[in-house]
Amino acid sequence: MTDNDHQKQMQYGFSHMQWMQNFYTQGMFSDIDLIILKKRYHTHKSILYSVSPYFRSILDQNMNIRGLEIYIDGIRKESVDKVFEFLYKGTLEMTIEQVANILKLAEILQIDELKKNCYSFLETVCRDNKKVSQKTEDIDKYLLCNFSKITSHEKYLNLSVDKVKQLLSSDDLQVSSLMTSCKSEEQVFKGLSKWLKYDWNNRKKDLYSLMKYIRLPLCDVSFLLEEVRSLCCEYDSESPFSIVLDALRWHQMPKKRSSSSLTNAKCRNIHKQVLIFGGRNRNISGIIDMYNPITNAWSELFHTTIKITNFSAVIHKKKVLIFGGWDANGIDTNEVYSFNLLTRTLNKLAAMKCKRWQSTAALFVGDRIFVIGEDGASNSVEEYDYVKNSWKKVAPMNDSRLKHTSVVYKDDIYVFGGYKGSSCLKSVETFNTKTNKWKTLSPMKTATSSLSAVVVDDYIYCIGGRDDDSYHLSNVERYDPRSDTWTSMSDSLVKDFGFKAVCYNGKIICFGGFISNAVQEYDPANDQWKIIGKMPKQRICYNALVF
Repeated sequence: MTDNDHQKQMQYGFSHMQWMQNFYTQGMFSDIDLIILKKRYHTHKSILYSVSPYFRSILDQNMNIRGLEIYIDGIRKESVDKVFEFLYKGTLEMTIEQVANILKLAEILQIDELKKNCYSFLETVCRDNKKVSQKTEDIDKYLLCNFSKITSHEKYLNLSVDKVKQLLSSDDLQVSSLMTSCKSEEQVFKGLSKWLKYDWNNRKKDLYSLMKYIRLPLCDVSFLLEEVRSLCCEYDSESPFSIVLDALRWHQMPKKRSSSSLTNAKCRNIHKQVLIFGGRNRNISGIIDMYNPITNAWSELFHTTIKITNFSAVIHKKKVLIFGGWDANGIDTNEVYSFNLLTRTLNKLAAMKCKRWQSTAALFVGDRIFVIGEDGASNSVEEYDYVKNSWKKVAPMNDSRLKHTSVVYKDDIYVFGGYKGSSCLKSVETFNTKTNKWKTLSPMKTATSSLSAVVVDDYIYCIGGRDDDSYHLSNVERYDPRSDTWTSMSDSLVKDFGFKAVCYNGKIICFGGFISNAVQEYDPANDQWKIIGKMPKQRICYNALVF
């Protein structure tokens, strides 16, 4: 039978079912009555005979009797209506409250297909309940991670007092990772104030109980005396003022803080996020996207005037430092900028001694920053003094390289692969920032450029890139700095190069690449990869920084 024949057969069957529904609802051509709870149901022997061994046994004995009546007791009327709906339609809509009685009747009447439908419905309910439970967890997680965004929404303003208490009491409540703990807690209080004032007459009684969960000692004194005190003055009792006084004492006696019994002086957990910015496409190079690994959600943070691409960058004290790259005309530059994430201002810093693009920068303790390699595959290395805003050249690498990658591990800088002349490099070297000397280490197994490297615990993972034939790679090599040895790990799920990878909570997250915008997550504990999403914008030669 062809697909066309099968389709015609199905249409023919549906047409007959529609006619049978009409016969039942209009009481036409019925040849058997079921009497249930004194109500008479005009039905058809052919339908009952085809679906149930129970009815077949009765009809086989009474096939020639006209006007046959069958009495059925011990069941509920609404269940019967649902059974006939199924018998004449082949489908059934039911609720969780109805399914038990329908299933019971299906058992009595031995209607196997109806029993299957009931069990299938129950399985779906169980599965959906799990989804609802997971959805509830996701919603709670979103509320915690996006508190400052939701406080003006009506859904937040209509939350129950218990839900608000759950939010305020959580150490995981996040306002903005761009704020200091002081400003963050002030935003938490403002969020509580909005909720209370939305229905002040009914909610003011909850002020004292909810204020206990605000970390008021972390707020500025001026904020305590103005905004917090002002709200407390609208309360009918003096109780909230005791919490404010405790917070003021905290500020007045800094030497006794360690022995203080204040439980609301503890900073909340800081859930770091990932900044994604830059790229060859100048239409998006100035757009900074933010990725939240906790919720696996993206948001567009803000637009900047930065039109430089192929630069290297680090985050230092809430500022993004940008080194070199290509300017708006596609020309190599040695310019250095500082972008303040709090004030969203761009400042020019002292220029590097060399023009550099696709170099790597590594932030080191003590405000020391190193920029390694430059255009033309140089071995040049410069150090930036953040305090003095000045540059100096330090010992060059043993190998000249371009499109390499570097990481910091225990105060030393490790540089992997890259491109030199017409070939990719296997070479690896480390820079001791105390002795100002480079040392060659065991080479990688595969010569690779445009790769990414991440430190997780005591290992360094080198991921992806491309080889001498410009073949996109998915291989992963793990380097142990303690033994100077390499181990091959499971390949990533995407073959690509030029992507960025970061470490978050012991796992590696890889963003996009030259051809892909997939977001992958690698768990070193079980050596497994999975796709967890995709980037909202396709970027090439961009930066990903955890802050």
